[in-house]
Amino acid sequence: MTRNRRDRHGRGARGVTFLPTVPSWRTRREKFDQLVVDLATLAARKHPEVNRIEFGVEDIPPSDPAEWESTRAVLGRLFPADKSGKLATRIVVYRLPIQWRCHTLAETEQAVKAVLAEHLSSEISCLPEDVFPAC
Repeated sequence: MTRNRRDRHGRGARGVTFLPTVPSWRTRREKFDQLVVDLATLAARKHPEVNRIEFGVEDIPPSDPAEWESTRAVLGRLFPADKSGKLATRIVVYRLPIQWRCHTLAETEQAVKAVLAEHLSSEISCLPEDVFPAC
């Protein structure tokens, strides 16, 4: 005879320890994704052409960089649109290399902002300092 147990003491499954409205409900990955979305939205307010660009977040860059890419640590990558127009321009930000270098949320935000400014500036033809509106 096998007993169908829900947990070790037979009291049922544990409930949530905090409500979804509490900030710690989101994981670090979700917070990083939201940071990229917020910064992309901020840049799109100043430069409407940013709306045509797709943004993505990956954990780590691929281990086989192209021969024209530098050998330094890759924090983000710009993939230009293809000539047929089927694929839009994409910017991918790599989460773990940025988080390994940054110890606070403010440092992480500045690093992501710098990566996005570098790639967006080359795509929309402006200086990296001019990508985000001055606060």
